[in-house]
Amino acid sequence: MSLITDSTGRHLEMALDLRYQRQQLLASNIANADTPNYKPMDLNFEGALKSVERNEADSMGLDRTDGTHISTGGDSAQSEVDVITRSDVENTLDGNGVDLDREVSRFAENKIHYEVAVESTRRRFAILNYVISTMATNG
Repeated sequence: MSLITDSTGRHLEMALDLRYQRQQLLASNIANADTPNYKPMDLNFEGALKSVERNEADSMGLDRTDGTHISTGGDSAQSEVDVITRSDVENTLDGNGVDLDREVSRFAENKIHYEVAVESTRRRFAILNYVISTMATNG
């Protein structure tokens, strides 16, 4: 097992990818706050992350040996991101479903989660760099 491609690294990569995709959707919602009949879109982040983890388990060779076993997901390592359409506001004159205050709040919250994943990744690579440099010096 590689230190760079272990499960922690893969989970951090998945989290960063999903948070980035969600940020793009939320930014699009904010940009379309005045577009008639626009319905805001979002990413079912927890469901998407669990789906990717299930697909990762399948790609690691967890086979169903009996028909009564529960499947852990699809056959591919990549999963489809579950993009949902939601409507924060139902009764508007122009049919726009964006509540700008809620959307900006979701955007800020997602940004914080993204920054935590980036910082976790940065610290992880700093630790790996320290280990490599220590081994090179002592080695």
